[in-house]
Amino acid sequence: MRSLKAFVCILLLIASVYTGYKFTIPYYRYFSLKAEAKAVARLNYNDAERYRTLVYEEARSLEIPIKPSDIYVSVSDRRVRIATAWSDEVDLAGYYKVPLDFEIDVEE
Repeated sequence: MRSLKAFVCILLLIASVYTGYKFTIPYYRYFSLKAEAKAVARLNYNDAERYRTLVYEEARSLEIPIKPSDIYVSVSDRRVRIATAWSDEVDLAGYYKVPLDFEIDVEE
């Protein structure tokens, strides 16, 4: 009986670590892109396309599924607003898929 309890506990621990790992990756990408968008918004460019290009390059390096047209950039009176959104899906061992929606809206 004790070995069954130990086996179940180890199995639950492994399942928890696996699930945590699978959810960590999309959230890491989200927080990394948000931090990069804030850093890019602090730069002093007058061209919205330059901001869009910098954010898109970072999104591509993080393997985030967005296109340059999905990135909204507004430059006015020394204020820069960068916004984008995307969906990601976490596949838990092929049995359960969890859709996650992410949205970034940064103004500096």
